[in-house]
Parts: sequence; structure tokens; C-alpha cells
Amino acid sequence: MNDMRIAPAASPAADTPDLIDLLKRLMGAGPMDVLTVRQIIEPQAAAAAVSNGSGADLQAIREAHEAAAAEATLEGFERWDAVLHGRIFAASRNELLINLHEILSVVRTKPAWLKIKYAMVNDAIREKYCREHGAIVSAITMRNAQAAHEAMKRHLTSVSRDMFPV
Repeated sequence: MNDMRIAPAASPAADTPDLIDLLKRLMGAGPMDVLTVRQIIEPQAAAAAVSNGSGADLQAIREAHEAAAAEATLEGFERWDAVLHGRIFAASRNELLINLHEILSVVRTKPAWLKIKYAMVNDAIREKYCREHGAIVSAITMRNAQAAHEAMKRHLTSVSRDMFPV
């Protein structure tokens, strides 16, 4: 009789980088990398918010948009802009997406990101972003996933062009 023993599989932890090391590397991501990832995941999050968000979630999204639009300062606008995007992710009800957003949000507070953002955002840009946010919020509250996806994609393309003009 042939004695075939199966070697135990390697521990998944042995093949996975240490979480702390991974987070350190993520914190070193540059603004362009962050924006590229946002362009991939945020349109999906907006579409998921349409399907999964409660009425209260959609109201919270609308309130964040209105607060951002009412802000007179760039700092206030940026704070509410972050809340708006966070509430869209929260309405997706997808824990992985929500956590990815939180990681990206931390990176967005790094000096490299803020330096670019504050150098290029003026009143006209802020007003444009408010209009773009309005289109996103409208699509989400009308429960139109395709329109929400497209509006978010347009907005992030606009942000990308503003931050990294060719």
C-alpha cells in the first residue's frame, strides 16, 4: 500500500504581508495613485448606494452635499466633501468598500495631496465640484445606478484633470 501523505498547506498568514507593513506602504501612495484607485471604485460605490442605501442614507448624502455647497471656505468645503464621499460609501453597505474608502481618506490628508489640492482649488473649481456633486446626489436619490456611476466617473475625471493637467 502506498502511503501518501498530504503536506499541510502553508498558513495563509505566512503568505500574506504583515498588515502593519501593508498599511505603511499604502500610506506612501502618491496622489495620482490614490485618484486612479478612486476612479475605479467610487463609481461602483455610488451605484451600490442606489441599490443598498436606505432613505436615511440618501438624506444624509443630500445633507452633506448641501453643507459642502454652503461652505464659504475651502477648508470647510473639503471637510464636507470628504463627508459626502464617505456617506456614499456608507450607503453602499459594503464593508470592504467602506474600509477601502477609509484608507484612501487617510492618504488624502497627507501633505502631498493637500498641497496639490489647495494649489488648484479656487471658487470656480469649488462651484464646479458642487455642480458635479449635485448630479451624483440627484442620480443616487432618484435611484438611478447607471446615472450615479456615470456622474461619479465624470466628477473624478474632472478632479483628475484639475489636479494633474496634461
